[in-house]
Amino acid sequence: MQTSRDVRLREAVPTDAFSVAALHIQDERERGHVPAAGFLDRFADAWLRDRARRTWLAEEVEGRPVGVLHGTRVQKLPSAHRPADAWFHVSFLYVAVDARGHGLGERLLRTLVGWAASDGVGRVQLTAVPQARTLYERVGLGAPDERLMELRLGRPSGPSA
Repeated sequence: MQTSRDVRLREAVPTDAFSVAALHIQDERERGHVPAAGFLDRFADAWLRDRARRTWLAEEVEGRPVGVLHGTRVQKLPSAHRPADAWFHVSFLYVAVDARGHGLGERLLRTLVGWAASDGVGRVQLTAVPQARTLYERVGLGAPDERLMELRLGRPSGPSA
């Protein structure tokens, strides 16, 4: 891995909606998908409406966005037998192709972990893609316990899905 690149990381604000959307479009294109006309606006609008989502942005000194991480903080309610607990689910981590190899993905994850620790979050989770597994492990993520189960429900169809 190459080191150092003059990039700053910060939590995204509403005026970053199009930058976040543009990074999502780059990811879609890398995966062979062509977003439909109007996707940039639809994504930016949806991102702005999603008050639960937290997003961090990596941008070069001149302001070009080159990386993004976002997800949701989930707060478990307290019960009589355990205290309240919170976790953060990373739903998206992307670094632009020409910015890879400089540790930006790791910096984004470490920034999230630092924020999470200061915000009372007890764990960070994500769905691991095989090609990024060593990145996740460098930051300290590992396999969850055997009790974790899920049910995937059918996805809605249509242009807004």
